[in-house]
Amino acid sequence: MSFRDRLYAGGGENDAGSMGQIGRQIGLPRPTPMTLMLIGLNALVALIMILLGDNKGRLVAFMDLEGGRRALQAWRFITFQFVHGGASHFLWNMVGLYFFGPPLERVWGKWRFLAFYLLCGIGGGLVFQAIAAIWAGPVGPGLIGASGGILGCVMACAILFPEMTMLIIPIRWVAGFLVALYVLSVVWEKNLSNAAHLGGMATAALWIWAERRGVRLPAPRALTNRVRQGLWERRLRERDNLQQEIDRILQKIHDQGLNSLTGREKRLLKKATEAQREEDRRVRRL
Repeated sequence: MSFRDRLYAGGGENDAGSMGQIGRQIGLPRPTPMTLMLIGLNALVALIMILLGDNKGRLVAFMDLEGGRRALQAWRFITFQFVHGGASHFLWNMVGLYFFGPPLERVWGKWRFLAFYLLCGIGGGLVFQAIAAIWAGPVGPGLIGASGGILGCVMACAILFPEMTMLIIPIRWVAGFLVALYVLSVVWEKNLSNAAHLGGMATAALWIWAERRGVRLPAPRALTNRVRQGLWERRLRERDNLQQEIDRILQKIHDQGLNSLTGREKRLLKKATEAQREEDRRVRRL
């Protein structure tokens, strides 16, 4: 199957077949799960802002990325990526995510793609903050929008899929043009938003450079599994330590009698007895 066949929509079977034919005719990419989820989260935040009306400024103030003390609030490096400044800002970003997210998600899987996307947004935020601190002082303006992550997707597609085109223009030409445009805008116009765009694209290039050299950053699911494994191993160690202590206490009872136990040893024995009873009840329920 050619790259274009993999990239663009080809519907399912039976009742989905006609929709797939429409997708192929108009050249729409087949959506992927994580891309759809990200678009949905952005749409949810946009809907909440509409419902808040004049009070939406409070939500933006909580989620945007700023300098000064707020730069230390780590959640902002994620939340600012889901806030947009208007309908056109939202729509253009979501169109970009819709077209450039699926090819990468199919290559990396949904969790590694999510890690890549969010990291590109974080990279854009860091570059924005660094340049803003130089030009606008320690506080500086705020940053909102998914552009850093989406421009990172554009750069990744340009590197991984150089035969991909936007209309009739090769994607690598588009990426090169955008880099040149953003550099000139930052240098001559001091446009801090374009600094964030450059940061997202640079982060994407660094990600792919690192992966090609065998460095693989863990995806969110891998991190979660690692944490779970660590918790499980700790529980096993705690259970082994407790069992050893109970064995010692039982041996003490055998040798010296029940009255020889200290208050701590009695509490441990009671704890172990209650845990065993709970385990027995759970097994009976099964």
